[in-house]
Amino acid sequence: MDRDQTYVYDPETCSFKEVETTWTDWAARAGQIAGLAVILTGLLFWGIDQQWIASPSEKTLRVENTALEQQLDRVNSRMTTLSARLDTLAKKDRTLYRRLFQMKPISEDVRQVGVGGADPYRQFDELGADTEALLKNTAQQLDKLERQMSLQKSSYKELYSVAKQRQDRLRQLPAIRPANGRVVSNYGMRDHPILKVRKMHEGIDFLLKRGTPVMATAEGVVQRAEHNPGYGKVIEVKHPESEYMTRYAHLSEIPDKIYRGAEVQRGDTIGYSGNSGLSTGPHLHYEVRRLDGSALNPMRFLMPDMSPESYRTLERRTQQYRASAGGSASPASAR
Repeated sequence: MDRDQTYVYDPETCSFKEVETTWTDWAARAGQIAGLAVILTGLLFWGIDQQWIASPSEKTLRVENTALEQQLDRVNSRMTTLSARLDTLAKKDRTLYRRLFQMKPISEDVRQVGVGGADPYRQFDELGADTEALLKNTAQQLDKLERQMSLQKSSYKELYSVAKQRQDRLRQLPAIRPANGRVVSNYGMRDHPILKVRKMHEGIDFLLKRGTPVMATAEGVVQRAEHNPGYGKVIEVKHPESEYMTRYAHLSEIPDKIYRGAEVQRGDTIGYSGNSGLSTGPHLHYEVRRLDGSALNPMRFLMPDMSPESYRTLERRTQQYRASAGGSASPASAR
């Protein structure tokens, strides 16, 4: 039987020449084709096995891996949102709260501080590229959130401490009139009405009828409630948070509830006006001093339109408002 003829191109003669093909050539070609077919078939079956004929445990792992990747993506998204909200709180901290309390803002260098030392994420380096990137991003986001929350917590703790100190100071700052009455003698040098010598008057005098209620002008602790030859029946109240002391002199009566160590609130009745001690008539002598004893002009501490009655009305309305709003009673009524 005739064999198939094979031709090859000869570039020197620019023509095709017949080449005789032996059975060895045919066998070699057949072997190559068969080998290639075996390889392709193996790859095909391997791919089918991986995609469609995997074991149940492998299928479960694939499903779990896909679910974990999706969950990590959602977690990263939520952490990004939380981080943005913390950035908003930090902005309010810097532009509102600290400015309100006249405190230095936290520097951006401190806020942006990173994780120091060796690479804390190198544990992911041996994983696949996609897995490494995903886990590193999650860990970095989490570390950033922890730093932001820790810093903001410390900042709010500091702000709360300052706010409480300011609140305590304001409660203990002499701010109202101790009694309803006209000021008849101001702070400063004057001729003493009894001693007939020129002497410093270290307070102000309110003209009052005998028995007029006298009120504490700020929250504090009674340091003195006794009779004095010059001041007569006198009460001294210490206001440590504001670093002031107030004195109420020439009283006619000191209630039993007013004694050394007793706590009083602004607006509490602590005594009644009179004419005890070196006095020419019923009135109240009122002083404001620093804790070191130096005298100050009480007029600097009086709210012009805030009489004791006005303060009581304001306090009562405040309590009513808090009660209607479901709030707690005011500090003035808490003791």
